[in-house]
Amino acid sequence: MPLKIKLKRFTAASGDPSTSDLESGEVGINPVQKKIFVNNSGTIVALGSAELTAVDSDIVPDGDGTRNLGTSSKRFGELFLTGQTINLGGATIDSDGTGTVSVSATGVTLPAGSKAGANKIAVAVTGSGGTEQAATVVPFFSKAGGLSTANTNFNFNSVVDDKFVYTGSKSFTLSNGSNLADSNITLFQF
Repeated sequence: MPLKIKLKRFTAASGDPSTSDLESGEVGINPVQKKIFVNNSGTIVALGSAELTAVDSDIVPDGDGTRNLGTSSKRFGELFLTGQTINLGGATIDSDGTGTVSVSATGVTLPAGSKAGANKIAVAVTGSGGTEQAATVVPFFSKAGGLSTANTNFNFNSVVDDKFVYTGSKSFTLSNGSNLADSNITLFQF
């Protein structure tokens, strides 16, 4: 007849058995918690729990999209990474480590002096008095300059400033022959 080994069984949803529940060297199992317990000379040790203070291998879930890191009510404090990218559902967020991007209900704030690439919009400019304000930066191209380099960038923002719309070595010529940059005309104001 084969020998049956029975482990002491516990079904509490949380907590460990006590030394009065397990004798020294005795093993117990809790299928609810998915843990194995052993009394190691008067100390109850949970063998099924993971020690995560010094992880020495990749943490990989058992399936794609099956596990979470934290919950909506129990969140981790901060995330520190040495890599330069985060892959978020196939989209890559890339950083060179210089600057802070802030996301809030009112929008996204980029670091001062941020630049937008081709066909992109930046959303932070320095307004009057040196204060940072939300804006949309739109590159302006002309027939003479071509499409490779913008002649200038227009800043569309929510703060009313008394500024020329376009200045530079080239300017718009109005139908009466005067230059727009000399006319103090505001084309757009929000």
